[in-house]
Amino acid sequence: MEHLALEIERIVHGGRALASAPDGRRVLVAGAIPGERVLVAAERKRGVWMGDVLQVIEGSPDRVEGPEHPGLDMGHVAYERQLELKRDVVLDGWRRAHQGEAPALDLAGVVPSPEVWGYRATIQPAVADRERGDDVRLGYRRMGSHEVVPLADDPTANAACRRGWHAALGVALPRGVREVVLRGNDDGEVLVALVAETATKDLLAVAHDLVRAGAHGVVGAPYDPRGRFRGGAERLAGARSIRQPYGDVTLTLTATSFAQPNPGAAHGLYRTLAEWAPSARHALDLFAGSGVIGMHLAPRCERVTALEIDRGSVDRGRRDADEAGIVGFEIFRSDVRDLKVADDVDLVAVDPPRAGLSAGVRDALHASRAQHLLYVSCDVATWSRDVADLTRRGWHVERVRAFDFQPHTHHVELLSSLVRGADDVRASRRPSAAPRGDG
Repeated sequence: MEHLALEIERIVHGGRALASAPDGRRVLVAGAIPGERVLVAAERKRGVWMGDVLQVIEGSPDRVEGPEHPGLDMGHVAYERQLELKRDVVLDGWRRAHQGEAPALDLAGVVPSPEVWGYRATIQPAVADRERGDDVRLGYRRMGSHEVVPLADDPTANAACRRGWHAALGVALPRGVREVVLRGNDDGEVLVALVAETATKDLLAVAHDLVRAGAHGVVGAPYDPRGRFRGGAERLAGARSIRQPYGDVTLTLTATSFAQPNPGAAHGLYRTLAEWAPSARHALDLFAGSGVIGMHLAPRCERVTALEIDRGSVDRGRRDADEAGIVGFEIFRSDVRDLKVADDVDLVAVDPPRAGLSAGVRDALHASRAQHLLYVSCDVATWSRDVADLTRRGWHVERVRAFDFQPHTHHVELLSSLVRGADDVRASRRPSAAPRGDG
């Protein structure tokens, strides 16, 4: 471990700041703001110099006292400056993906979250070490560590999730419970998932205690270090689901299902997407979840087909669309790795996981007859890679907008509209049009 005094240059993808040591080494620093001079404890990890701020020598006027929450990696930055830095990261990612002279990207300021605190409708705190006593403490793990930092509550959680947090602290959680997943809606209802090494039957009593303490419903799920809910979840007490508006549709959600964590910010993105969407004969919604994007497209399209691999999401999407009376919308269980785009599809919408679009999916989109693509992304690097690839093949970025779904973190959500002309479609379908890989 070395101690280095560094001048901070800029924020890069992932939330760290870039600085140059006197000997020319490039160091990625956590907890710094561009323009600051800081003392850093640095070490080489996997071939990259990484550091943490020990002391601020010359601070930024945008530095504020950061929260205790270890996951809020931009919590030490004033909110307006956070938005500026996130825009800078998007533009930097765009330039890097083009590996040379990048076309201009017309990107306005990042759309702020309607709520800067108390915005999250789902949280996943871990149970802190209980070897020193029986009191339950919830918190979050330090970055790159298994150490849980106990917190009184989560300042990013909405009112329903915070009530669920305190309900969990007030019951006798078995020692085998490792995580408590909370999902709360605007009506104040909260679902709880107990992720545990304990047998599910041993969670029944505490599940009923949680319902009596105000939880709307409780499920149990086996703990798996590879990720949550790999082994499914079992209802223990109370309701299975809650309802939450997202934009112009209302979704049915379970404690384990995926939905955007900030419904207030998501309202703006989904409504903007619907405004940007052209009229279409047939729209294809990929990585659809419960079909929220496809449902927003339905009023402008004769037909919408949504594809999603998770069976539960598909079932909920069908029920929600039927209940809302959405016409022309269908959702099916399908793996997009086997994607073949029907010839009548003229509009495609995608909202992939953080890994972005695979080379195969990009090839299928390019080989299709679609002339309009709406791309929603939660990852600047993979969005930049994918869109740079598509622009090299003849697509054009019509417009892009960034939304802040997770204040006080480095994350930013992107909505982009890509178009191409009929000549580009014909060229893409010639046998000589060679696909491009991830490179």
